[in-house]
Amino acid sequence: MRRKTKKELRLTAEHAAYALQMLIQDGKVAAGDVQRALRRREAVIRDLRERLEALEAAAAPVARRLVADGRRQMRAAAPRARKAITRAQRIARQAQGRYLAAVRRLSKDARLKVRDIRLKSGVEAAIRAAKKMA
Repeated sequence: MRRKTKKELRLTAEHAAYALQMLIQDGKVAAGDVQRALRRREAVIRDLRERLEALEAAAAPVARRLVADGRRQMRAAAPRARKAITRAQRIARQAQGRYLAAVRRLSKDARLKVRDIRLKSGVEAAIRAAKKMA
């Protein structure tokens, strides 16, 4: 298996400038080549910035819509105050809880009997009957 070779040098800007200066002095690299490379670099940067601006311009309406939708969802998801239940509702819910607690321990046949009592006589009578059956 081939070993991976390290292709990039980790140089600081000062070291790179010094190395480039040494190569130019030794005649290994022409100063014109360096200048052309720098001009090419500037052109590439300019081209990338133009592309990025075009992408931003094309994506701006979508981004605005996404932001607006996000705000709308946040407003919709805001917690709302819970409406207080009436006294009658509270009493009915408590009675339902007592009924379920009394019926829980009963057999299926006994539950059916208690349900019939509840339909005929009401919740309180059904609770009393369930407690007697238990």
